[in-house]
Amino acid sequence: MSSNETPGSKAPLGADLVIPALALAFAAYFFVSISDLAWEAKANGMLIGGVLLLLIAAQLARVGLRLWAGTADFGFDRLLRPREALAKRIGMVALTALFIFSMDWLGLTLALFLATVAALVLMGVRKPAQLFWTSFGVAVFAYVMFIVVLDAAFPRGPVEVFIARLLS
Repeated sequence: MSSNETPGSKAPLGADLVIPALALAFAAYFFVSISDLAWEAKANGMLIGGVLLLLIAAQLARVGLRLWAGTADFGFDRLLRPREALAKRIGMVALTALFIFSMDWLGLTLALFLATVAALVLMGVRKPAQLFWTSFGVAVFAYVMFIVVLDAAFPRGPVEVFIARLLS
């Protein structure tokens, strides 16, 4: 029983199914997107997707057992409360969507830098040095890992083009 539950009340576990539902949609997309790849990439994709499906199944089993035992219901209180945090949660979803859609024009590095600054401001960080250095560190790490090391197929924006010209 969590600290929010009173004796005899049921835990609202509907919110605990939101991320598994999104993960299931991602896994389906992932399995479809790897269908045209070489067998090695398919094998890795199936392994990663399989682990994701196992984690989803574990979460569904956990929720299902609590529902069956009668100690939980499909309530969404934990997602919707506290009401003061709801605007920030919706803002984070909007920022994530904006990040994804802006990546085509800005590239991974700049879009991630700007999204991280915006997310930190939304969460209440106000010190310019913290905003800049945290966002800069996240963007540099993503650039090094995904662009330099993995040469992933992320969109190349002005930052990636500028660095490529500097290094060539």
